[in-house]
Parts: sequence; structure tokens; C-alpha cells
Amino acid sequence: MSVLSDTLDRARGELAAKARLRAGVWAILAIVLLYWLLVQSDRLAAAGADHAAAVEDLARAQAVLGRQDWPERLAAAQQTHAALSERFWRADTQGLAQAQLQAAVTGIVDGLGFRNRVIQPGLSQPVPGAPDLLRVQLRLSGSYRAGAERKVLHAIATHPRKLAVDSLNLDRRQARMVMLVSAYFVGAKAEAGTDS
Repeated sequence: MSVLSDTLDRARGELAAKARLRAGVWAILAIVLLYWLLVQSDRLAAAGADHAAAVEDLARAQAVLGRQDWPERLAAAQQTHAALSERFWRADTQGLAQAQLQAAVTGIVDGLGFRNRVIQPGLSQPVPGAPDLLRVQLRLSGSYRAGAERKVLHAIATHPRKLAVDSLNLDRRQARMVMLVSAYFVGAKAEAGTDS
């Protein structure tokens, strides 16, 4: 214990005798105090921002609870759901889904001047995160007359049911097109072991 008291006595003596040392110690203490104040200021600012966000969330929730137009909003949502549901394909089985997609694409390309046309069924798989939705693909290939490729793309884009072109390869020198088309079917279940 005497070593500690001797060291403290010596430090007090040095501080009393040297003004520069006292100024340095005070500067260090001021820097530490300033750093502590900055840290506390950041903490208070973060807590204030959290509080302001909570107040804003509460105000929004109260505004939603105060609304009186919920029946109208529900009717509008149901109408939108019905309109969107009409645009999706419906089938009970995977085979029926593939047949419907093949018939639709055949109807689109008929009369557009495709030669050596081949339509092959492709991959059929459930959509992750949507248990009642099945993605069905087919591959269309054939030779075409100039301009027919744009007509096919336009017909697919404006089809009353949702169709998507996954890939399109055009060989303009040979006037040959290979297209991968997808449709999403509601209600169709993927058959076990078939990924066609």
C-alpha cells in the first residue's frame, strides 16, 4: 500500500511543480469528457429518431382505424381479384394445362406463315411460395416470313390470358425462330416425378 501512496505523492508533487504537465492532464480530461458527450449525444439522437418513428406509426395506425370506407375498399379489392383471376389459366391436371397452352400457342401462330413448325411441351413445375400455382412451358420453333416474329410477340403480349416469353432466339439469315413460352395455371397440381 505504501508503494501506491508514494506514487500518488510523487504524481501530486510533479503536477504541483510543472504547469505544462497540469495543462496536458486537463487537456486529456477535456478530450475524454468531449468524447463522452458526443457518444451520449448520438445515443439521444438515435432514441429520439426511434421515438419519432414510433409516433408516426401510431398516427398511421390511428388514421387507418378511423377510416369508414372499409366495405367499399373490400368490394374494390374483390373486383380487382376477380379481374386478375380471369387472366390466369385454370386446369385440374398438369396434362390438361400443357394441352391448353399448346392449343393457345397453336392458335396464335396459325395463319402467320410459319413453316416446319414444332411445338414441344416443356418444363412443368410448381411456383415456389404459391402452392396452388403451376408454371407450364412449351418450346415453339419454326421458319417464318419477315414480320411474323413481331406478330407472334404482339399476339402473346395481348393474349387475354397471361403468357410470358422466357426466351427468344432469332436467326434472321435462315428466318428461323425458337421461343420458350410460359403460362401460370391455378388449380393444376404437378404430377410426381414429371418435369417434362
